[in-house]
Order: sequence, then structure tokens, then C-alpha cells
Amino acid sequence: MTLWVSMPKGSGFEEIVRCTTELGVSRLVPIISARTVVVPSPQKLARWRRIATEAAEQSERQILPEITDPLSIQQAWETLSDQGEEVDKYICVARGDFPHLLNCLLASRTGQGKGYVYNSLLLAIGPEGGWTTPEVEEAINRGFQPVSLGSRILRSVTAPMVALSLVAAVSEMDNY
Repeated sequence: MTLWVSMPKGSGFEEIVRCTTELGVSRLVPIISARTVVVPSPQKLARWRRIATEAAEQSERQILPEITDPLSIQQAWETLSDQGEEVDKYICVARGDFPHLLNCLLASRTGQGKGYVYNSLLLAIGPEGGWTTPEVEEAINRGFQPVSLGSRILRSVTAPMVALSLVAAVSEMDNY
């Protein structure tokens, strides 16, 4: 599970690192999009990695998520060809008539019995103010399914937790 997150103002990204680590993210990619107002220092990356280590220990995660160097949205688009395997790609869009992420996740799961198997999953979460129209159009051109997280407008710090909670719930729903 890879999460692209356009970086919020202040220390919000630290909370995103902490909570998404607990929720099972495998790879976290800080994105600098058109509406991103913060460009982090190299010291921030080291701090985020320490926070992820602490969160993984606290939540007894066996796998520590990879946190990449921040990428511009253009650089992130270029990494898509490196994926190699089949990837289900979703871009969360706050406004518009798009299917709910939960419905898309339920439709894409495969397997029988306990647990379900997903292709690799890539979720993109936008900044305060949302993705720009050209960013959403480019994502669609690159194979992303635009999705909604519901009728509420969520803060950029809250949206990643909601999205990963949905992923975790669907992937674990038959384990109990």
C-alpha cells in the first residue's frame, strides 16, 4: 500500500506519518503539488522516519514503512512506470461526483475464505484546497480512478487516516 500525500502546513505530516504507519502503509511519498505551501528540510525526513519507527514499535507492526524523499507531482508521475506490477490507483477528490473509495475497494478485492488479496494499491491524497483540475486530469490520464471519501470535506491531515482505515477495514473484514 503506497500513499502519496500532498504535504500539509505545520506539523501535520508528522501526524500523517504516525497514524498511517499504525494503519499499515507500506510506502509513504510526500508530494509537493501545485497547492503545497511547505517544502521540508532534510532534517524533517529524518524526523519522519524516527516517528514511523516509534509508531511501528508501538503498534507492533512487523514492517517499517518506507518514507521517500519529497517529490514534486511531476516526479511522482514519472515513478509510475517503475511500479512494474499491476497497481490499483485511486486519487481522492473532495468535490465532484465520484464513486466512494469503499465501493471501489470492495469491487476490486479477490480471493476466497479468510482475507482478500489486492493488487498493489496506490492512494493519492491532496493538499489543503484539494488537487487542481489539471492534477486530477493528469491522474486520470495515468490510470487513476478518482474517488470520494464521502460527503464531508476533510482536512488534509484527516483524509489519509480515513482512506487507510477503509483499506484496513476491507482487507481485514473476513478475518474476524
